[in-house]
Amino acid sequence: MMDTCDAIFSPGEPEEFKSIGLTAGARLPLGRLKDLQERHEFEAILYFDEDLARNSTLDADHGDFQIVPMQARPFMPLGVFLQVMAERDPEFARRMRDESPVVEVLETGTIDHYSGCVLCTRPYVKGLLL
Repeated sequence: MMDTCDAIFSPGEPEEFKSIGLTAGARLPLGRLKDLQERHEFEAILYFDEDLARNSTLDADHGDFQIVPMQARPFMPLGVFLQVMAERDPEFARRMRDESPVVEVLETGTIDHYSGCVLCTRPYVKGLLL
């Protein structure tokens, strides 16, 4: 999981997402999103506030919330969310396998960030936890 503090988010449809069904409007179980993220190496960013998710941009939100600890934001990377939930509720992982919450894909695109002086680009999915 990368640090997205100094990242630039560019909405669009990375070609690799079409073949796995990750397009705006798609709905899938949280567990499936986790599996796809691990297999296809993209960053999934979950939103918990519908109004913010639908009416704001990742760039604006990261700027607005950069001083707020990651675990207190109304959005966070999927890996952080799963870690926080596992710490708060040890049964969450089991329940997620049995009855996974649904995520609506709102946007896909690429994240550009620098690692030293090297530009790194990685695909992302912006999703709303329903």
